[in-house]
This record gives sequence, C-alpha cells and structure tokens, in this order.
Amino acid sequence: MIPQETILKIIRSATKAPSGHNLQPWLFATDDNSICIMPDYNRVLPIADPFNRELFISLGCAAQNLMIAAQFHGYHPTLQIFKHGKPCMIKILLHYDAAMGQPELYPYINIRQTTRKAYSSKLIPPHDLDALKATANYQGVKVRIFNKQVEMDWFNPYITLANAIQMNDPEFKTELIKWMRFSENEAMQQGDGLYSAAIGMPSVGRWLGSVLLKNLISVGSEEKRLLKLMDKTAALALFTSDTDDLESWIRTGMAFQNFSLHATKLNISHSFVNQPCQVPKVRSTMANQPALQNEFPQLLVRLGYAGKMTRSFRRRVSEVMVG
Repeated sequence: MIPQETILKIIRSATKAPSGHNLQPWLFATDDNSICIMPDYNRVLPIADPFNRELFISLGCAAQNLMIAAQFHGYHPTLQIFKHGKPCMIKILLHYDAAMGQPELYPYINIRQTTRKAYSSKLIPPHDLDALKATANYQGVKVRIFNKQVEMDWFNPYITLANAIQMNDPEFKTELIKWMRFSENEAMQQGDGLYSAAIGMPSVGRWLGSVLLKNLISVGSEEKRLLKLMDKTAALALFTSDTDDLESWIRTGMAFQNFSLHATKLNISHSFVNQPCQVPKVRSTMANQPALQNEFPQLLVRLGYAGKMTRSFRRRVSEVMVG
C-alpha cells in the first residue's frame, strides 16, 4: 500500500498541470496501488470547449505530471486509458521500484507556468528547438515547430478569424467572465480561474472587471493584442494527432506537458494561442490545408524568452479527491 502522504504529494504535482481558463477539471481516486484521474463535468467550457476536447487534453497533462511525480517517489507508473463506460478515464498503476532513477523533469513541475506576455527578440537556438521536438513523440501525436516569420505568419488569419468569432459571441464573454478572478483575494478564495495578475491585467475587482471585459474588450482590441504577441514570438509549436477522439486528446496533453517541462528546463517560456483550435469551423478549415496532411490540430503554442509572471492558484488536494 502506498503511504497516504506520498499519494497526496503525487496528486499535488498532478494538479500543477495547465487547463483551459485554469478550470482544473479533474478528480482523483485511489486504491492500494493505483490512482484514477476522472473528468469533473462540473468544470466545463460549453462555449470555448464544446466537445470537452481541451478538458481531456488537461487530464493528459495532469497524468504526465502524476507519472513523473510517482517516479520521483520511487514508483514505476503504468498508464491505462479507458475510452468507454468507465468513470475512471485514466488509471495509473504504481509499483514500488527501489532502483527507480530520479526523473529529470520533476523539479520543473512546480516552476512551469503559462507565460502570457510579449517575449523578447532573442531567438531560440535550433538545437534547443530540435531537442523540444524530440520530447513530444507520443503515440499518434506529432509536434511541428515553426521559427521563420513567414511560417508563423501563416497562422495569423486563422487566429484573427477565430478571435472574431469568439469575441462577437456574448456567451463566450459571459463564460470567460465567470472564470476570471479579478483580484488576489478572489483568486486565493476560489483557487482556480484566470487570475488577472497572471495574464497581465491589473487588480480591479469583480464588478469593474466584468464591466471592462464585457464592454471595452472588442474584436479589434483583442486582435491587435494577439498580433502584437505573435510579433513577439520566437517560434510556434503546433500539436496535431492522427485521430480526433478522447484517447488522442489525452495523449496530446501528455505530449504537451512533457514538452512544456523540457521548455521550462531550457528557460523557454510558452503560452497558448489556441483560438484556431477552439472554434470548430476554423479548426476544420485549418486541418484541411495541405500543410497539415489531414492531421487534427490540437494545440497552438507560442515559444520565446520572458521573465516570470504571477502564478495562477490551485485548489487544495482535498478538493479534487473523491472516495
């Protein structure tokens, strides 16, 4: 039987994974020698993530963190994914192994963050990009890295079109406001959501923040912000999968998390420009382009160099455990 203290430490590491709007849409259950990761359907984005695709990508990120943390504590993890009929979507069997080596990525779980700011003009060395690309080879998942300006500019029309569709949808803004945390006090109390300081916004309180976001952030202002960020991006990473189902989404999350931890090790910042993958119409159009070879785009990620930002909050482990 795994000591309860060790279980809590492993799950705490799992909860450091990224998720859409920092929903943290996961639940964990344990028995004598395994940990189950289940979706929390009370934490969904029906507008931004209508098919729960990003939810399951987030579960994959959490699973990758969990397996790395298990290795750190001396346990060999074996992953099982159940696609149908089981509340336990991901089961990780843990077997103690006294000879287990220390995983190199474990220290970076606590310091990895999504850095939502303009990056410096410093270029990423090609050998670091090659090393990053090699970290994301998972079954059925690929990553392409683009570091030439003409290559990155190819994505701009998809980003601006998806942005326009989202920002013209009042329900999208309402959903975003629901998960915004406009002050440190609110972010600490809730332990989830998009903390304003973590996305470069001032602390203004919920009422004023809601009014500003609903009335002042427009298609044009958001497009201008996004294109400015793209101009301050050293490279883009596009994660694609051969199929487009629950298992491929989970494995995309695992691949991305491994990639992002390696990026953190290399002091390379990352953040998402995932609007083209979130809007079904734009995603389908992008997928049908010859450059993608009929693969399914899952995540679009900015890369570059930047200082750290304020961190998002996480819920307590007791809040994500069941049973």
